[in-house]
Amino acid sequence: MSRRRYRRSSNAGGPISGLLIAGMACAWIFWPAFTGLAFPWRIAVAVMAFSTLFLLVLFFVDLFHAIRRRNLLRRELLALKPAEFEERVLLLLQDLGWTNLRLRGGSGDRGVDLEGEFQGQRYIVQCKRYSKPVPPSTVRDLAGALHIQRADRALLVTTSSFTPQGYDEVRNLPIELWDGDVLVRKIKEADELRMDPARRRSIRRRRIAVLATLATVNVSCILFAFVSAGAPALATSPVRENGAPPSESLIGATVESIVFPTSSPTQIIASESQQSTITLSPEPTPTARAVLTTTVLNGGNVRAAPNLRGTVLDQVHAGEIVELLGRSPDRNWLYIRNPRGQVGWTHRTLLNLETGLEERLEVLQP
Repeated sequence: MSRRRYRRSSNAGGPISGLLIAGMACAWIFWPAFTGLAFPWRIAVAVMAFSTLFLLVLFFVDLFHAIRRRNLLRRELLALKPAEFEERVLLLLQDLGWTNLRLRGGSGDRGVDLEGEFQGQRYIVQCKRYSKPVPPSTVRDLAGALHIQRADRALLVTTSSFTPQGYDEVRNLPIELWDGDVLVRKIKEADELRMDPARRRSIRRRRIAVLATLATVNVSCILFAFVSAGAPALATSPVRENGAPPSESLIGATVESIVFPTSSPTQIIASESQQSTITLSPEPTPTARAVLTTTVLNGGNVRAAPNLRGTVLDQVHAGEIVELLGRSPDRNWLYIRNPRGQVGWTHRTLLNLETGLEERLEVLQP
């Protein structure tokens, strides 16, 4: 079963034409609002607005292509025969780093289409090429097969979706459910892993070059406006006939400076004993200890030691939020507290870690 690749269309005339039309429309609508600015500042503001619009158009174009590729991929997966779909899932798992994979489909497979290993755990896999939601009975059958096969975990992959009852069936069980959206996302991850490093670097360089060019143009226009016309003129408040603004701040003012109009020409002036100053003191902001948390990417075990031989204390499940307490010296294991209050070691690949988050964790000696 061959892997399928998708290439972005090279016809960029549509997005660029739409960008130019939208830019001219924005200039026509908002140009009167800039008439109070000097001409260099009008140019600078127009360039910044056009740059923002350009980035928004690129974002929505990428989003359109991603949705289109996802729909095409789903249609092609549904066009496969059941045996071909099992082979496609096997190739996908190989690209994602699974090992010792083999097909077990056919009569007598006992609800197991594939078996393999991932992150030191033995998996059994069931593949369902469905266009309708997978019934809960299929999920229950996989739970029974997991017990009979004595595997560590189970995976159910489908091109459609699961019912809420199906998700309830696997709650607190070592079973992962990949619906159509997750399957498409995993295929995209596998394509990125297989991508030629040179092509990946080229794409990254192009993106950086576009952002650097826009930043340079915007900064240059702002500097030119400062040099040519100085700081932008701010709108001034209307002034009364006596030269005072329509409203004055009361902070720091005395009662003596406030004049109350009356029907008689006599003005009421507060005596010196009644003069007071109105001051506002900021409230102290309490400092709290920062708690580092993250979400679980793939379910797994919580062990008593940072290795696969450690005793299994509990589990973490996909989507849960766990507290990060520390990391092992080799950076492969993280000491966490799961939502049930259990603390222990979990492999880093099971968690969704942001860049630089591990550097903020204390190194713990097991």
